[in-house]
Order: sequence, then C-alpha cells, then structure tokens
Amino acid sequence: MLEDSIESFVTQWKPYAATAELFAHFEGSPLLECRAAGKIFHVFERTGPYLSQPGMVQMIIHPVTESVIKLADGSKQFEVIGHSQIRAQGILLLRQENILVIDAGIPLVVGVLGDLPADLNLGDWLHFESSRPIHGFVLPPARTDRTLSRGAESD
Repeated sequence: MLEDSIESFVTQWKPYAATAELFAHFEGSPLLECRAAGKIFHVFERTGPYLSQPGMVQMIIHPVTESVIKLADGSKQFEVIGHSQIRAQGILLLRQENILVIDAGIPLVVGVLGDLPADLNLGDWLHFESSRPIHGFVLPPARTDRTLSRGAESD
C-alpha cells in the first residue's frame, strides 16, 4: 500500500513538494495541466481537482513505477514521454519501504510496485519510467505572519 489516506500522505511527504505552475482546468478532464522543471505535464490531482486555481503552487509529484534501475553514475533528468507519464533519473534522497524520494531536478516522491534493488543506498543514481497517471497533491497555501496577525486581531 502506498498511502493510508490523502491527508496522511500529504503530511508525510510535504517537505518534498516541488514548485509548480497550474494551468486552467479543462472541464471534463480528471487531469490537471502543470509546469515544473520547465516541462509541461498532466497530473491526477488528488487533493481537490476542482478547487485548484491557476498559478504557482507547492505540489507533491507522485509518479508510480514498476521498477527502478540503479546506475553507476548519472545526471538529473526529467522527461515527459506521454500523457501523464515521465521518465526520470536522479539521486536517491530518502527511502521509506517502497516509496523513494528522487531528486531529478525537482523532488519526486516515487512509489515502486515491484522489487527494489537489494543494494539500494542513499545517494545512489536511479532511473525509472512512470506508469500513468502521475499523481499530484497540491498543498494549501502557506499561512504568512500577516495572515496569522490578522487572525489574532479578530479574536
């Protein structure tokens, strides 16, 4: 299982959210168009697809893959290869069971459905191709000190 609930997933993985630009939602489409790392791709927005507004957001980008390939070395790569599908290569930042955080130029919280390499270590270079669709979890806007002080004044 990759997640218990949307809320717990967001709470756990929000430190690895990427900055992304959301575009206007197309009526009738379950996918949301966004831009991150200079690439335009689609995500299946899990936190309220009809509530997301166009503009800059913090979003957990959560591709799922069958497997990852360990490389001797590499470079960070993030490539759109299909509708809501990517190919990426990057450095392993964190492993928690079958979820890996990979820095491919942007942080990706990657769910791996198959077996992981037995000798997987932090700092290893990994390559993968995602299944469709890529999941996206848009974080609510952060509250600023100004927002907090206005809230305190109304008490």
